Amino acid sequence: MGLPVTVYRYTDAGAPQIVSGTPTEWINVLKKVLVEGYGAKSPLGWTLEFEDAGVRSVAFRNATTEGGSGGYVKFYSTDGSNTAYKTLGMKCAMGMTGIDAYFKPLWARGFTPSSNHKGWEIIGTKRGFYLILHYTVNTLMGLGGLTSDTQVYFIGDIHSVNINDTCPFTIVSASAQTSDVTSTSGITDYSGNTFSAQMYALDGSNTSSMYSFLKGHAYRNSANYDGNAESLGINHSMIQIYIYGVASQNNNQQLPFGRGFVPGLYISSFAGYRTESWPKELTQDTVKWVLLRSYVSPQFWISLGDWYD
Repeated sequence: MGLPVTVYRYTDAGAPQIVSGTPTEWINVLKKVLVEGYGAKSPLGWTLEFEDAGVRSVAFRNATTEGGSGGYVKFYSTDGSNTAYKTLGMKCAMGMTGIDAYFKPLWARGFTPSSNHKGWEIIGTKRGFYLILHYTVNTLMGLGGLTSDTQVYFIGDIHSVNINDTCPFTIVSASAQTSDVTSTSGITDYSGNTFSAQMYALDGSNTSSMYSFLKGHAYRNSANYDGNAESLGINHSMIQIYIYGVASQNNNQQLPFGRGFVPGLYISSFAGYRTESWPKELTQDTVKWVLLRSYVSPQFWISLGDWYD
């Protein structure tokens, strides 16, 4: 049975706001959404495990109920300061015993807010979520700017297709670098044609692989496509994004070629909506969908139907 999906936005009543863009403000957003709740909204259901407020560092764990792996993610100011628009590191691990003590850590990634990013959106479940920074100078779906204007990351358990996958926890970004890198590398960075996710072996052994996989069919990395599919009478064909490895993994039992799906993430056969305002949502076959903003032609959607089903 799948898990219900909740959408949290800075435009919600009672939502925490980004005013100065400091690490403390971003950590407060994460705490409110994942653990505490705000306004009339209940929290996502993660737990706060470790915190060092002095260096702006905090670690959360996903729920071990309903199939959750109990994986951890740490968010931290990259230099410990509370400077405005400081890059925040994101480091995942299969386990943690302290704010800087990891068991099976993954390569760190990061997000870099600017004075243009006063908005945020988190879409997810007890097991995994999308962290989305929003460009607030305008609210158009097609930003027509730089890759740094579109920062989206998935953090949590993938939807594994392997029975008894003990290490489904990861971060999905656009960077395949096998080292800690905290420069902007969100999954709507259209400068490349792949997503990446480092994952440990199915049996929990201390070996991992960087899965780098194509974004999907008919990927349109230009800003020349526009229009509204509904008004044009065009149906979306939604294809889920599959995580797969390299050919040498074909016979690998513990790091298999096919690992699973990025929960809720789909690419449509139609690209457009550049001049429409955020948020763009539609309902198709009784399922509600949220379109991700892009600096080219928006084509990626998050399903609000149950994940892990």
